[in-house]
Amino acid sequence: MEIIRPLKFGTLSLTDRESRLVCRSILVDMLGESTIATEEGDLAGVTGLFWRYVSLSLATVYFPKTPLRMAANGIRDAGIVIMRAMDGPLIVHHRRKKVEAARGDVLFLPADASCEFTLPEGGRFDCAHLPAYAVASVRALLRPLMMQPLAAECLPLQLLTNYAGYLLRQEYQSEEHAGMMVAHFYDLLPVLAQHVGNRAPRETPQNRMASIKKLIEQNLANGSFSITDVAGAEGITPRAIQKFFSREGTTFSRYLLGRRLALAKGLILAEGSSCSISQIAYNVGFNDLSYFNRTFRSRYGVRPSDLRRLASAAA
Repeated sequence: MEIIRPLKFGTLSLTDRESRLVCRSILVDMLGESTIATEEGDLAGVTGLFWRYVSLSLATVYFPKTPLRMAANGIRDAGIVIMRAMDGPLIVHHRRKKVEAARGDVLFLPADASCEFTLPEGGRFDCAHLPAYAVASVRALLRPLMMQPLAAECLPLQLLTNYAGYLLRQEYQSEEHAGMMVAHFYDLLPVLAQHVGNRAPRETPQNRMASIKKLIEQNLANGSFSITDVAGAEGITPRAIQKFFSREGTTFSRYLLGRRLALAKGLILAEGSSCSISQIAYNVGFNDLSYFNRTFRSRYGVRPSDLRRLASAAA
């Protein structure tokens, strides 16, 4: 059974340079390439927690309690970033707009946009990344929440942050348990939107392709998953699905294979992973180990076992 553990990073003995490298490695997939500037002192001694699942990433970073400013380029995924500062206000400059959230208040931001964040008091910074496919069905509901400070006292928001805190601090979760908690996390988003005055939630996804990709992500471990399963779930024909992928210059099978290989690569590179290559292949939906090795080498130019050895040597 796959076990998902939060990563505890940093120590009080880290130098400024080491702390910056740790922060970059943790935040780059959530905020994009980032630079951090401090008005006083440096970043020595950064610590924190990081938790990652296929459809949700969470991080808590404990910066020194000194004023600091972060500039982030954003990432290609058009998802959503949720953030808050817990030891003082959070000031965000996005394009020509400036927003200030009080201590503990939450901001929803577009993940693909460059922004500048200021923490006048430094200290604890919480961040979550919700990929585009995972929020496709509620994106219209969440749009009015973007760049609007949400009060920490909001009950649905408290539930949302409590789920995130649980995932970050629980010593480990099984794949099934983690998936259930993440599902509950996403179920709270339309509740939050409705609570702050938006229209009632709608069940129909706003984008059919996003819905199809979400279904694929949820079934990567299912080796028998096929285009027929997608067609049945979406109520359309396999031919219609192939047309959607054709518009993106690929096919259903090629896209599914690419996502499985990408997930396998991440698992192979995961620090401290004890899963064998064959178990990883099985966990991402490959029933034939030789086929997995062959397609992995074709995609990445290296065998899975060699990639693991190289990663271990570089650690």
